[in-house]
Amino acid sequence: MTLIKTAALAAMAACSMWGGDFFPLQNGNTWTYRESTTGQIFTIRVGTPVLTNDRVYSSLRGYTDSPLLVRVDERGELVVLDPETGSERVLTSFTPFEGGRWEAPFRQCDSLGQTQEKRATHDGRVGPISGVLEIRYRVISCADAGVLTEQYAENIGMVQRVTNTIAGPRRFDLVYARVGKAEIDASRNGRFSVAAEQALDGLAITWRLATSTGESLRLQFSSGQEYDVIMRDDAGRVVWQWSAGRAFTQDFHERSVSVWSASVLAPIANLMAGNYTVESWITTSGNPPAFAATVPVTIR
Repeated sequence: MTLIKTAALAAMAACSMWGGDFFPLQNGNTWTYRESTTGQIFTIRVGTPVLTNDRVYSSLRGYTDSPLLVRVDERGELVVLDPETGSERVLTSFTPFEGGRWEAPFRQCDSLGQTQEKRATHDGRVGPISGVLEIRYRVISCADAGVLTEQYAENIGMVQRVTNTIAGPRRFDLVYARVGKAEIDASRNGRFSVAAEQALDGLAITWRLATSTGESLRLQFSSGQEYDVIMRDDAGRVVWQWSAGRAFTQDFHERSVSVWSASVLAPIANLMAGNYTVESWITTSGNPPAFAATVPVTIR
């Protein structure tokens, strides 16, 4: 797997002249976004392809409130399969259309999108990235909710979303992504990763935290639990959690690390063959955790 440094993202996005993809839909692609003021995060995941109506769709979770079946059509638009009618609708249009607006379905609030002709520069944690496509939304049915703007970088995906709240706009910037065989990690202090491999007696899962400078990183914990690991099926249901049934002391403590890792074994004898997702994180004080990662796995 390739770790993409921030300075190399411009080269990755520069593939746009060859017909880049604003929403890569390979199985296992993952994007995580963080809001700097509150620390709130959300994650978008692409799941198993599904053949419906002689077309291949990808399951998509986290992009809207409900899971969707989507594909990128021949015009380069992200389209969604409407479960009620069996027809397709444009979910997100990447075609500049400043003379009008397009309906943005399946959002939290009824919205109209407007794809800007003028490209912008993304200046978030993985930036700067020039030439990003910006979409502005007009929210119709909500006063203090809904998406205001989004930015997309070609061959990377969405790099920023600004949402409206009762406290004002909140900006979520991309901080981690797995796109194909590339990994984008904008962690300032360290890099957290998780790997999983099927073994005879279960699924061997290993997480690793390494600081970017080699210097020690001080972590604070509010209990004896220092990490957790969960496993989800393709429908997003938790089928196993490492901490379930374990007891932890309720003492505040600190740990200084430069390289830290641990391995656990998830039982899979009772699981059906198929696609799963393993998530792991360091349970530092505060929510969300400072270090977290996911990896798709296939149980055979």
